[in-house]
Amino acid sequence: MGKASASEKPQATFLSLFWTFFVISAVTIGGSYAMVPVMASRFTRRGWMDEQSFYDLFALAQAVPGPTTLTTAVFVGQRLLGFPGAAAAFLGIMIPPIVAIILVSLLYGAAARNPIVQGFLAGSYGTVIGLVAALLVRMLRARRWRIHEAALSLLCLAALLVFKGWALPIVIATVILVRLGAMIWKS
Repeated sequence: MGKASASEKPQATFLSLFWTFFVISAVTIGGSYAMVPVMASRFTRRGWMDEQSFYDLFALAQAVPGPTTLTTAVFVGQRLLGFPGAAAAFLGIMIPPIVAIILVSLLYGAAARNPIVQGFLAGSYGTVIGLVAALLVRMLRARRWRIHEAALSLLCLAALLVFKGWALPIVIATVILVRLGAMIWKS
């Protein structure tokens, strides 16, 4: 009688959104790009947002100055609950690293030479690389690639590997060439 069907997912609330971002921020090691696939998985599993909508907001967040994960979180929170959702996301993402920075700064001298701490950090390096690689694969598979886009992207990657000090001009030139190619392709 008043029970929700098994296919209905609960709606996000201020506290549930805050707690979700808080936990993701607190336990995900590796920074911004390591957190993105975790966020996408959590929101799609809870039924709050489909994966494509999440990655659309992530793409939009990359165009805005500032930390990508924080901006993505704020965009997701705003999409789900408006301003209160944006505030919940902001607080949930920001509180764990701020507290961690304060604690680490207080404990740095004692823990820096500890072999257990050094081992943990060395071991987490591989996890970070795997999470970033998973994000890259997901984003590449979700996109429809035209031949000129793929060729220019590979050319850009090669140029970035060879000319490391010229990253910004290389990326800007690649974007311009892709846009020109898209205009020519459409005509």
